[in-house]
Amino acid sequence: MSLHVDLAVSYRRLPWVAVALAVSTLAGCSVFQAGDAVSRVESRRPTLPPIQASREAIQLEVLFIERPADDPLLGPMLWREVDQIAAIPAETRDLLQQNGFRVGHVGSNLPPTVQTLLGLVGATTTSSSSLGANGIMPLVGNRKILPPGVDTEVQTGDEYAACQLLIVQGDQSKRHEYQHARSLFRMKSERLQDGWVRVDFQPEIHHGENRVRHTPTDEGWAYRSRQNVDAKHAHQFSLTMNVGEMAIITAAPDQPESMGHIFFCRDDNGIQRQRVLIVRVADAGSK
Repeated sequence: MSLHVDLAVSYRRLPWVAVALAVSTLAGCSVFQAGDAVSRVESRRPTLPPIQASREAIQLEVLFIERPADDPLLGPMLWREVDQIAAIPAETRDLLQQNGFRVGHVGSNLPPTVQTLLGLVGATTTSSSSLGANGIMPLVGNRKILPPGVDTEVQTGDEYAACQLLIVQGDQSKRHEYQHARSLFRMKSERLQDGWVRVDFQPEIHHGENRVRHTPTDEGWAYRSRQNVDAKHAHQFSLTMNVGEMAIITAAPDQPESMGHIFFCRDDNGIQRQRVLIVRVADAGSK
């Protein structure tokens, strides 16, 4: 059974340990077992019929993993098994790495390190800076149901009261300063053919105070409360994936003032922790 649609809560409002998603979902099992206390409580509550996705809607499962930044599972052993070469053009890949991102693609037959990250097999860590058992945070995530061409926001990092970034574009690098900044990817998907979709990822930095602004919407222009948006169009990338395949996005190591670091790393009382964004194609839709 696939991941429940009613878990599609705003990631921006989730504390990092608020939602523990059983990774067995990816293997086709239910999130909660029949005897689980949560299931018993939920069974007593009145429920509305689930929203049915349209036939052409693309369904993406969006998951986050957080581990100590020095965990070996985030290092070379992961990227030896994850395809970085064919995923995106070399020029785009180089630009992303210069800005602190690592992007890869894995098929539906998951390599061992990815299985370990997802908890499908036993995991250990050599770091003494762990939180909880094995030094990992529970999975946090939801399912996005997107009509083709409709975008959605996926926030990846904490909000910073103030931060500085060194952003590389072409042969130039420029330092940027932001107040009340939060990082996210704007994702859009398109169906290519049976079983295949293209997912576009555009990094954005939303910053400043929330104010009522003239904002484009699907119905035209409207006044909405929002922050300033610094959309990094030059750093957008796309991945073509079949049903069951995954995109893996995280930070490149040792680039503390890069976009990748701000998007995926945080300081936890002096301990560096790193997040991994996983986007899996659950349903490619149909005509």
